Amino acid sequence: MVRPAGVAPVRFAAGTLPVGPAHTIDRLPIPPLDASWSPPSATAGDIEGLTETLRSSSRIAVQLGPRLDGPLWRRRMPTLLAALGSTGEIAMLPAGRVADTLSGALPLGRAPDRPPADPPHWTDEGLHLDPRWRAAHAGDVAGSVVLVIDDAPIDPEAWRALPSAHAGSCDAPLQSLALGQEQSLAALEPQLDHADAVLWQIYRAQLKTLLPGITAGLAGYASPQPAGGVGDAKAVREHACGHALFEWAENYRRCTTAREPCPWAPRMFLVGGARIAAPEPSVHVPEGCAEIVGLDVVERVRALGREAAEVAAGHLDEDWVVLADRLGAVTEVHAALEDACEPRRRRFATEDLGEARARLVRIGEALGSAEPPRAGRWRFDPDRFHVPGVGPVRGFARYDPGPGSAATTAVTEARALRQFVLSRAVCRGATGLPLAVALVSPHGDAKRGDDVRFFGYVYEEELACAELPPLAAVPP
Repeated sequence: MVRPAGVAPVRFAAGTLPVGPAHTIDRLPIPPLDASWSPPSATAGDIEGLTETLRSSSRIAVQLGPRLDGPLWRRRMPTLLAALGSTGEIAMLPAGRVADTLSGALPLGRAPDRPPADPPHWTDEGLHLDPRWRAAHAGDVAGSVVLVIDDAPIDPEAWRALPSAHAGSCDAPLQSLALGQEQSLAALEPQLDHADAVLWQIYRAQLKTLLPGITAGLAGYASPQPAGGVGDAKAVREHACGHALFEWAENYRRCTTAREPCPWAPRMFLVGGARIAAPEPSVHVPEGCAEIVGLDVVERVRALGREAAEVAAGHLDEDWVVLADRLGAVTEVHAALEDACEPRRRRFATEDLGEARARLVRIGEALGSAEPPRAGRWRFDPDRFHVPGVGPVRGFARYDPGPGSAATTAVTEARALRQFVLSRAVCRGATGLPLAVALVSPHGDAKRGDDVRFFGYVYEEELACAELPPLAAVPP
């Protein structure tokens, strides 16, 4: 422990420390992470209804929008239609806008047939084949259905205001991780309670013995205002600092009489590993107050926490600490997978999905391994980190499981998995509005509503992305 200059070491007695409970497990109960999953790709719509109609059509006339009508998309169409299940004859029409082909405003209302996160169906109510287009192309489309693909002429702000949707899910492995975390925590809870009890017994003894000497010079600052009224600016500032330090330290003085661990006592947290840390009072102590008052109360109280961590760490069973640290690593794995699985506009090759799934399986095996301690040690470097449900805490100690350990492997591989998923995505970074896709029957009856067989929106990469098939044609 590093003591402030001029402070003499003071011994304190914590009494006989409690004996830890017996071990009940030698590995964490992490379920296999081998479920099928896919990092979600943002999707504008579901073209499943389109594929059903295309499969039953013997002749398909294709009209591309002005931007798409070029050599690239014209070459794509036979492969694209075949991937969507079409075996019909293909004819290419001159470029045309979907707004000229269909009459009526293009819808932005979803058909209410799916949960909000699923690829939406779009209502085609009010849409009909424009009579002028029907008359102009009557000879070109005889016996055909017409597939129209064009940039959607819709309001960008209105589109961005709609709920997002995606294809693919990481729910299965995330739920397995959560289940393993819950069951592991239940198994380790007696050991965690023991560690907190050891820390509390040591820390309370420190506070009772050492805190009075640390705070002895603060009694004159107990009042919010200086005695005798307002003095000069320097005196006012000194008193404000002293009062802030007094209020801060009062939280710890109350700990000395508490029977149960007080809110500011060091505890074991399993966040990114096994760590010993403590929250601090929310009293604001302005910068420089230690020098102004001549008492570095905050740092000297923190030093007590660091020393309690050092003493307690030497009394914790290493076999249990290794499992606790491995359980703490689950939070890193979860965070890495959750970030990789944030829905984005992107696509993945089948072989890359297979590699990502295999990597996650290996991570799960590392988390659930029965590997014994591997030259681990506690490190006592101060830091700050955030604990869900608690807030920011002051770190006093962190367990280092050693190079090549199961926990280190799981964390390293989880970060590598995140990077792999983000880097192997193709057609990523796409922005802008979707394409409008319509399948119309020139021989249908507008009054009966059977001239528009399908209408929907899709992002361009859902239909065409490198050598990948359309998103709707990708097996789960």
